[in-house]
Amino acid sequence: MASRIVKRLFGTILVLILLVVLGVGVVYLLSSRHLNRVYSVTPVALTIPTDSATLERGRHLVTVRLGCTGCHESDLGGKVFIDAMPFGRFVASNLTSSGATGSYTDADWVRAVRNGLRPNGKPLLFMPSQVFAALSAEDLAATIAYVKSVQPVTRTLAASAVGPIGRALIVFKKAQLLPAELIDHQASLTVAPWPAATAEYGNYLVSTGGCFVCHGPGLSGGKLAGAPEDPPARNITPTGIGSWSEADFIRALREGTRPDGTKINPFMPWQTMGKMSDDELLAIYRYLRTVPARENGTS
Repeated sequence: MASRIVKRLFGTILVLILLVVLGVGVVYLLSSRHLNRVYSVTPVALTIPTDSATLERGRHLVTVRLGCTGCHESDLGGKVFIDAMPFGRFVASNLTSSGATGSYTDADWVRAVRNGLRPNGKPLLFMPSQVFAALSAEDLAATIAYVKSVQPVTRTLAASAVGPIGRALIVFKKAQLLPAELIDHQASLTVAPWPAATAEYGNYLVSTGGCFVCHGPGLSGGKLAGAPEDPPARNITPTGIGSWSEADFIRALREGTRPDGTKINPFMPWQTMGKMSDDELLAIYRYLRTVPARENGTS
C-alpha cells in the first residue's frame, strides 16, 4: 500500500516537473521570437545639423529633458542600470564613438532613437523609443547631433540578458521591455507646439520625457513594471498634486522636497528635471493641472 502511494506521489511530482520544463521551454521559445523579430522599417529622412545652437539644444535634451544620462551615464559611455536576475540584466550601451554605435549612420541613429531598432532591424531592449517616437524633427535631430559630438569613452560593459521572469513578462506583455512593439513605425514626425509656459507645450514635454512610462498612462502612479526594488510612482494628476502651487511644483523638482516637507525619492529624477527652465517646468505643471483626476494606481 505504502509503495503504491509513493509511486503515485513520485509520478505526480514527475508530471509537475515535466509541465514546468515544458512551460519554461515554451516561454523561452516565444520570447526568443519577440527578441529576434526583424522589423522592416525605413527610418524617416532627417538632416543632422552640427551648428552650435543645435548642439546646445541637443545637450539640453540629452542631459535634462530626455534623461538619457540616467541610463547611459553622464558621459554617455554606458552602464548596467538594472541587475536583477531572474528578471534580467539590462545594460545601456556606450553611445560614444568608441562604442558599438561608432559605426552608426544617421539613418541607424534615427532607427534606434525613434523606432527602437538596431541597424539589423531587431528590437533594442528597454530603449524608451515609444517615448522618443513623439519627438519633433528638430528635437530628434538635435538629440542625435549632440550624441554624435560627445568625446569617446572606452568602457568594458557586460551584455544585457533577459532572465526567465523577464522573458515571461515579454510573452504575456506585462512589461515594456521591447518598446519597438509599442510603436507605430509608419507615423509621421510630430510637430511640436511653440516652446512656452503653456499646457499644450507641457503635454509635449510630458509625452517625450517619459512621464507616462513611470507614472502610468493615466499619470496616477502605482507599482509599474520594472526591477523588483523599484519604488511605486506617485500620483501626479490633480488628485496627487492638486493643492500644489506653481512655486511648490518648481521647488519640488529643484530641491527634491514636497510642500509638506517630505523628501522625494531620488529614483524620481528630480535632480535632472530640476535643470529645466522655469518655462518648461511651468508648462509641465499647467498641463498636469488639466489631466483628469484619478485615484492612485488607476489608468
